[in-house]
Amino acid sequence: MILTESLGWNWSMEMLLWLLPIVFFLHDGEEIATMERWVRSNKDNPSLSSISSVRIRWDKNLTFSFTFAVLVLGLVLSSITWHAAVRYEAAGSTPFLYAGFVAVFLLDGIKHVGATMLTRKYTPGVITAALLEIPFGAYALYNLFHLKMIDLPALALGLAIAVPVTLFLVWSGLTLGMRLAPVRNMPFE
Repeated sequence: MILTESLGWNWSMEMLLWLLPIVFFLHDGEEIATMERWVRSNKDNPSLSSISSVRIRWDKNLTFSFTFAVLVLGLVLSSITWHAAVRYEAAGSTPFLYAGFVAVFLLDGIKHVGATMLTRKYTPGVITAALLEIPFGAYALYNLFHLKMIDLPALALGLAIAVPVTLFLVWSGLTLGMRLAPVRNMPFE
């Protein structure tokens, strides 16, 4: 049983596991809805080009490109979650890779809140990062540790794999998405 009894919740571990892709798609939905306008309004900001490893094509539909990258990463996260749920059902444990992706997710939420604090203005994804991503990541990791499904070495190994995999998936998804994105017929307003 996960640690929700004191709150009167009756969540199963399977439900907690499947919250990763659900919260991911909710968070990235906010980013998809706000990213293009934010990127275009900040395109003269020199720090924007320094944080993106993908060359932005300003004549392209950036929302399409970003959505493509979200779908690539979301499919991988859903697959990892499915594997974790199957393993939990069969063996009562979760793979270290799942925990690594949860930790990456938590760090991403902290990054969003930190970027908003540094810029002192809205950045895409900060609302769901603060309300969903950080609480879910912290809660899930707490439960995985508390129920002894992972330990620190397993989390470190999971992070060591999840960070480069996530960066590669985001880069390749954005790169391919930018190539596939349609050209805008009219200027973005």
